[in-house]
Amino acid sequence: MSETRQVPAILLVDDEEHILSSLRRLLAAENYTVLTATSGDEGLQLLETNPVGLIISDQRMPAMSGTEFLERARKVKPDAVRIMLTAYSDMDATIGAINRGEIYRFITKPWQDEELKLTVRDGLERYQLVQDNKRLTAELKEWNAKLEQRVREQTAELAQRNKELTVLNTKLREAFKSSLEAFAGLIEMRDPRLSNHARNVSMLSEKIAEALNLPEKERNTIVAAALLHDIGKIGVPDAILAKQPKELTPEERRQLEQHPVRGQAAVEPIESLREAGVLIRHHHEWYNGDGYPDHLRFDDIPLGARIIAIADAIDRHANPGRRGGMYDVMRAYRIVSADRRTHYDERLLPFAEKILKEIDANAHRQVSTDRVEYLPEELVPGMVLAEDIRTGTGILVLPAGTTLTREHIAALKRYFALDPAAGAIRVWKKNLSDRRQP
Repeated sequence: MSETRQVPAILLVDDEEHILSSLRRLLAAENYTVLTATSGDEGLQLLETNPVGLIISDQRMPAMSGTEFLERARKVKPDAVRIMLTAYSDMDATIGAINRGEIYRFITKPWQDEELKLTVRDGLERYQLVQDNKRLTAELKEWNAKLEQRVREQTAELAQRNKELTVLNTKLREAFKSSLEAFAGLIEMRDPRLSNHARNVSMLSEKIAEALNLPEKERNTIVAAALLHDIGKIGVPDAILAKQPKELTPEERRQLEQHPVRGQAAVEPIESLREAGVLIRHHHEWYNGDGYPDHLRFDDIPLGARIIAIADAIDRHANPGRRGGMYDVMRAYRIVSADRRTHYDERLLPFAEKILKEIDANAHRQVSTDRVEYLPEELVPGMVLAEDIRTGTGILVLPAGTTLTREHIAALKRYFALDPAAGAIRVWKKNLSDRRQP
């Protein structure tokens, strides 16, 4: 885009009128705007009020020499190009002015018209280049400032969007996990003896994976597989599920041992669960190769499947089932540990043992604490459930040991409004201090 430039004026300073007239005629013919002054003081006044780009001054003038005038002119118009008219006899003063940076060129008297016009043209071009450089530098500085501001705004906007996406992804992961837990609860309704089995297996598997410092993505896959590890049992008849392993006929055992394969097939259409499907398929493999369905052994069994196998066995042996009594994780660990050289990867058992000891210690502290009953509308955040919460038709809503949040309480109220349970909700009394007294 072209811009209209202001053409700077030329200031002529000489105490001799005929010199000024000659120079004015010469330069006016070139369409320059020409200002004249007969003394240094008059020239300085013109500089204060006019856009002068080039100054031509005589050296020998009364009151103020050309050198002194140009030195003072430099302070008023530092960018103006300064040219001195001088005779050979003034050469020492002229060289001194050049050395101090006060003049651009000097022209000797008498001058050559073409040489003077060329010098003036070059001087004005130099002046214009300096002005263009200043203008472009200022524009560049302004653009840089705008760019920096825009970058800051864009960075802040991206940070906000990333924050929103992080929150959204967290909610999506939580919703996905909640969906898996709900589906696992529906599977467990077929066998009430295994209350909360999928969640227990998932919790223990996740803790073992964390103790192994596995990457988050791998931990999430293990958690999903643990929640759905028994999904293939949907196609197994209830009569077979109700039996103990030693009570099964060969055909019934064959059907039961197909459930890991059916489980993998069930989740295969869901792309985000395909890796979990591999773990579901192999969670009944034995470390020595005598498991099913593919008789894998040692490290050919995926690590996640080896972790789930341990967690699955511990929860089944800990659950009182037909024997009755308390949920006993250390009894379960002793049973599982006895098969460490055949069924399970014994390198993983120490991690499980440490976790189970912590669970057992917490359980014993809770057993010695009284339980208190509340209706859903009486619950407050921070209470800890003493028992599983199920709806009237048996759907597991929250497992024992859950510390209630506002979201949990709101969900419980919705469930109980749709499918009310017969009894109240039991929480541990020791967790009521500083919240609500019974």
